[in-house]
Amino acid sequence: MTSSAPQTTTQDHSSELLESLIAGEISLQIQNIAEGLQREGWPMPLVKLFMHVAVEDLPE
Repeated sequence: MTSSAPQTTTQDHSSELLESLIAGEISLQIQNIAEGLQREGWPMPLVKLFMHVAVEDLPE
């Protein structure tokens, strides 16, 4: 059973890295959307409100 502990740790680390990469990619996409809205003339406080409402409306 001790041989599975390192594998589990490696799997956990891999999962954390993947989650971090995906979170980074989503963050970049959100930043691009926000920048696009700003270029269209929307003020940042409204852009943040739109983003907040969108996140709150996500299903569980």
